[in-house]
Order: sequence, then C-alpha cells, then structure tokens
Amino acid sequence: MAHYTVARRSTSTLWSPHEETEDARVDDESMLTRTRWARRGALGILAIIALVAVIGLPLYVFPAVPAAPKADLLYVIGPPTATRIADAESLRDQGIADQVLVSVPASGPESADELAYCWRAYVTCRTPDPFTTRGEAAMLDAYATDGESVIVLTYTPHVLRTRYIFGACADADVTVIPVDESLNLSRWIYNYAYQTAAFAKAWIVGCAAPPSDALP
Repeated sequence: MAHYTVARRSTSTLWSPHEETEDARVDDESMLTRTRWARRGALGILAIIALVAVIGLPLYVFPAVPAAPKADLLYVIGPPTATRIADAESLRDQGIADQVLVSVPASGPESADELAYCWRAYVTCRTPDPFTTRGEAAMLDAYATDGESVIVLTYTPHVLRTRYIFGACADADVTVIPVDESLNLSRWIYNYAYQTAAFAKAWIVGCAAPPSDALP
C-alpha cells in the first residue's frame, strides 16, 4: 500500500524586513509628533510668561513716581527696612514733613522696642492690627485726619496695591512713593504672583477696622 506525505502549509507569519521598516517609520513619526507638541506647549508657556511680564512692567516694575508734595506726615509701612527709613529721612531733610510714622512688627529686631530709629523724638512706631497693608491703612486713619497730607513709602512692587488700599480705606490725602530696593529675579517673580493675588484679596475683603485708640 502506497503512503503519501501531504505537506502542510505553515500557519506562522514569516518575518519581513519591509514590515519591520514600516513599524520603525511609524514609531519615528509618533515620536516626532510628540516632540512637536511638546515644543509648541513650551513655546506657549514662554509666550504667556512673556505677556504677563510685559503687562506687569508698568504695574510692578515701573509705577508712576509722583513728586513728593509738602506733607503733614511721612509714613513708612512695613517692614521698616533701612532703605525705606533712609528715604524717609531724606524727605524730612528736604523739609517735606517733620513727623514720621513707622509700621513695625510687634516683636523682633524691627519692633518699636528694638529698632533704634523709633527712639527719635519725631518718630512714632506702632504695630497695626492686622500687620498688613489693610491694617496700616486703618492705623493711618487713627493718626491722620481727613484733609491732612501723608506720604507713604513702600517698595516698588507694592506701590500699586498700596495706592488702591489707601485710596479706598484712608481718609487722608495719600501720596505713595516707591522705594528702590534691590530685588533679584526670583523675588520679582514672587512679587508678580504675590502682589496680583493680594490685590484680588484686597478687592474682595475690603478695608480693616480702624484701631480704637488714637496714636499719641
């Protein structure tokens, strides 16, 4: 009896160099697409940062600097840095005002008990409640009456918010003058974010209550 051998067709997929090349091409295109989207995303973020920086220039970096008018009081708001105190003394030497009010923390080296500048006869150091720009505006209301002229000294990024809060919350005629304090890049970035958020908070929260006791 004759035996016949039937050849079976292999069901396995044969390797093809063409298919491997095609897979590699697809992977390369996918990687290029992801790279392009990542690059576009990075450029978009940089564009937003640049736009915010440009918008913030007249608000935080180069606010308007008015001439210092003759005033009844010079007001250094906290913290009482050496630069702010020096500017207050310079204005006093020019005859702009005789009396100086300084916002100080309740304790520490800048407090009224430890800051030597507070011991001068023409200087009054007090701690506002709260120790914020809102509290400082409220404290001024207990010291300067309606119609009196006050020059407020603060550092440059804080000028816009100070003008808004004192304009809304203080009765005195307030002129805010920036003090040129050296800030590195990280401090500028921080102030862009902080001052913007604090400005929004000031708009929502409103004014603080003035202290019950008048300043001496």
